[in-house]
Amino acid sequence: MSLHGTDQSKWQPNQITEGDFILCKATEGCGYVDPTCDTKYQMNKAAGKLLGVYHYARPDLGNSPEAEAEFFVNNIKGYIGEAIMVLDWESANKWDVAWAKRWLDKVKELTGIKPIIYMSSSVTFAYDWSDVVRGDYGLWVANYGNNDGSNHGCPKVGYWGVIAMHQYTSNPLDKDEFFGDANAWRAYAGNKSGGTPTPAPAPKPTKKSNEE
Repeated sequence: MSLHGTDQSKWQPNQITEGDFILCKATEGCGYVDPTCDTKYQMNKAAGKLLGVYHYARPDLGNSPEAEAEFFVNNIKGYIGEAIMVLDWESANKWDVAWAKRWLDKVKELTGIKPIIYMSSSVTFAYDWSDVVRGDYGLWVANYGNNDGSNHGCPKVGYWGVIAMHQYTSNPLDKDEFFGDANAWRAYAGNKSGGTPTPAPAPKPTKKSNEE
């Protein structure tokens, strides 16, 4: 079984998402909070959608991963336990796997819940992610095929044997397939035992964001 939904930031209107779930951009770096995050979150929560929030990493700014993790957690405290937490790994310095691992570990330390990491399929092959895989952090992978808006199936990835979620198009907006049911989603969002489930096969002062 799989679920379908979207991921969104301030560039999309505040509305109920298509499908089963929404992942909202929450923070970036150490100073940016997406101004639409809570509105989107609460609107979709009231509509019964499954929920997720993500942090856009900025290792290129010289921020420590621990500082960015603390900033993220401080801004999503009301969502912990009901939303999947995600590290969005697509800024510069994508080679710095150790930075990403430290962020993931810090969020786990602060919340008791393991986040997952988002990246393009090419990045999964470009660098050695074995420490992150050994840490049992799930993968949300972006691979659009010819980006015609349709889902062409789960892509191949490096290091991870299975993936949690696939972002399969950005046309006309980011759409995703989650490889599991609602209970699996909730397990990723609030598993207090420290593990991650096995997927089915297959408002503070706002600074300018550099995303998109």
